[in-house]
Amino acid sequence: MSQHHKEARFNPKLRTDMTPQQIAEMFDDFADDYDEEVLEKGLRAHELVGDFLATTYPESDRSSLKVLDVGAGTGFVGLKLKALGFTYVDALDPAQKMLDVAKTRNVYRRLICAFMDKNRVEEIETDFYDCITATAAFNEGLVPCNAFAQMIRIVKPGGRIVFTIPQKNINNAVEYRDRLLPLIDKLAAEGAWEVTAIPLADGQLAKSLGPGILYSLKVNVSEKYFEI
Repeated sequence: MSQHHKEARFNPKLRTDMTPQQIAEMFDDFADDYDEEVLEKGLRAHELVGDFLATTYPESDRSSLKVLDVGAGTGFVGLKLKALGFTYVDALDPAQKMLDVAKTRNVYRRLICAFMDKNRVEEIETDFYDCITATAAFNEGLVPCNAFAQMIRIVKPGGRIVFTIPQKNINNAVEYRDRLLPLIDKLAAEGAWEVTAIPLADGQLAKSLGPGILYSLKVNVSEKYFEI
């Protein structure tokens, strides 16, 4: 991998000229030392999402709920959810080597190598999951705004899309600046979902990420098409 792509691991601004294949290859090359590097940076987003789901779904219901972990990486969310009693969790990630590491943790039923974007993931039926989670996936070069159409298709009406995003990504990432929040508000106004937004203080997502937001989008429709 080029030095540019190595630096792009933790500098998303450098990903704007990378193709999806290059993004996936970057994370493939990152797989062996991903855990050590992100834990050193104090990653906590998976803890926040897991704790939110635990307050949302009673313990008696968790084993029957179907969850898709988008941008699953090496499996931090899967480990957290298993500890909380969620036993039907699938992983989706564009980097096969990251999924290979996640597989060793025995927390996912199915591992799907794909991007979550505007394209239909044929392996996933409409209205199949009760919840989608995404912790570090709303980042430059990963989940684009138009991916919400597929997320809505995949989640059952009444299900949720739960994700975290640093405020600096909302403000500065090319994909999200002046697009993400207006789209969330637009789809809420049209009745596609109901929005819960929980502000996160500096350091809650990770040591150096600054403040952010945890979103829970309660989906009301089976499918939704939109222009952005």
